[in-house]
Amino acid sequence: MELLTLSNRDKAEAIQNSIETATLEETGLIHPVSYKQHNPHVATGLQAILGLHEQMPMEKVYTNVVRKFQDGDIGFVHVDYYLFGPTVAFDIHRFEEGISVEHWDNLQANPLKRNKSGRTMTDGKTKATDHHKTASNKALARNFVQEVLIEGNAERLSAYFKGDELIQHNPHMGDGVSEFFRVLEQWKREERPQVYHTIHRVLGEGNFVLVLSEGYLHGLHSAFYDLYRIENDRIVEHWDVVEEIPPMDKRKNDNGKF
Repeated sequence: MELLTLSNRDKAEAIQNSIETATLEETGLIHPVSYKQHNPHVATGLQAILGLHEQMPMEKVYTNVVRKFQDGDIGFVHVDYYLFGPTVAFDIHRFEEGISVEHWDNLQANPLKRNKSGRTMTDGKTKATDHHKTASNKALARNFVQEVLIEGNAERLSAYFKGDELIQHNPHMGDGVSEFFRVLEQWKREERPQVYHTIHRVLGEGNFVLVLSEGYLHGLHSAFYDLYRIENDRIVEHWDVVEEIPPMDKRKNDNGKF
């Protein structure tokens, strides 16, 4: 099948997989001129990405796209990488006329160990269902982040979860809604809280929704990419990737993180 005829989710997967094989230019899926880069550590444009291959330890580099979704002209993927070290990331591509013209991502070092409940940052369900509920699931996830994580309305938890049920992939937490908020409260007491203040984008396909937010983690200006799996109008599973946002004078492009 011609690459340009693939779905947006498959094109996003093909772009990220090409890192391992150093075949990005050959795929023809990145616009050679108009490619807007939102990773603050990479200059804008195709040539800047190609230049990364010369810096990476290519004998170690691998890409494993664990989840792939699409939302209109957006394809987004959840990836287990070895880039400059073990890494977990979300990569987002916006396509025009079949070619990626814009890219966002969030990357976090992979601790390569299981959390308290024996889960990794990437295991768990991978396939979207309930495509007819995409819009309502996106609204649910957005409202949870806004009402509970930003505004702090913990009394609203029953609107978003079934009892204490939550499959958790954050490496610092175990399963359960109570465990999730116990850790957040502990960080707050230790004066190194996780603070959400702005939702920038919500992407979804079926029962998977990715919320891009901005805030602070342990005092560091950070981007939060939270992936939620939803069943019967309740959040049942959560993955995340958190990355520090560098100050303006440390960025290699001026396109903004979001």
